[in-house]
Amino acid sequence: MDGQQLRDFLCFRFLGVVELCTVEATKRSWSQLAKEDALWLELCRDLWCRKVQRYRLTKQRQSELQGSASWKELYRQHLEDGRRVCITQQELTETVWDFTFRLHPQIRASSAFRFEASGNVGGHPNGLTYQWFLSADGSRVELGQFPQAKVLRRKDWGWAICNSNVVCCSVDPEDLEHAAAVDLHPELFCLEQLGPSLQLVRFLMQLTVPSPSERSDRSEPNRRRR
Repeated sequence: MDGQQLRDFLCFRFLGVVELCTVEATKRSWSQLAKEDALWLELCRDLWCRKVQRYRLTKQRQSELQGSASWKELYRQHLEDGRRVCITQQELTETVWDFTFRLHPQIRASSAFRFEASGNVGGHPNGLTYQWFLSADGSRVELGQFPQAKVLRRKDWGWAICNSNVVCCSVDPEDLEHAAAVDLHPELFCLEQLGPSLQLVRFLMQLTVPSPSERSDRSEPNRRRR
């Protein structure tokens, strides 16, 4: 790498993915330079650090991936996989799930829910067990006598299994530091995603259960009378 190439390379380090690809197609002398592994390694590290734990570029994972393909190609492959919305049976059975009832989104009902390889669920918060199986090419999960669940891919490349009653999120150990899945993934707990009957129940619960500020306001006159 001569002096000019070195200067170009140092400038390229400040470019994002779109800009780097544009530079690659702009000038022949920049084409190979813009594909340098050192540049794309850092872009991979920056993208994957915002994803679930299994994608993060630890020293061990970097060593495992090194040499399997160029870092630009690995970036492309991971981006493509992150858009995949159908889960495999292996992914489903090897993942630990955070189980939350939609009616009580602030409560983590179970942090050890599993789709067992035997075809039954385990770790249900109510001690239930029932059969499950994948359907619709991995975009749906049948849950025994309960409503069919939809498979969703989250922005952090994690998974969610949802129906009108429950939300199950793939969980990393660090996620358990948060009070509930709704704190991490509020988009999965919109009121519109509840069935009509549960929407009514949620509405009635909000009417009958006063908020902390309301409870405080109600107790203030009593304190004054004392």
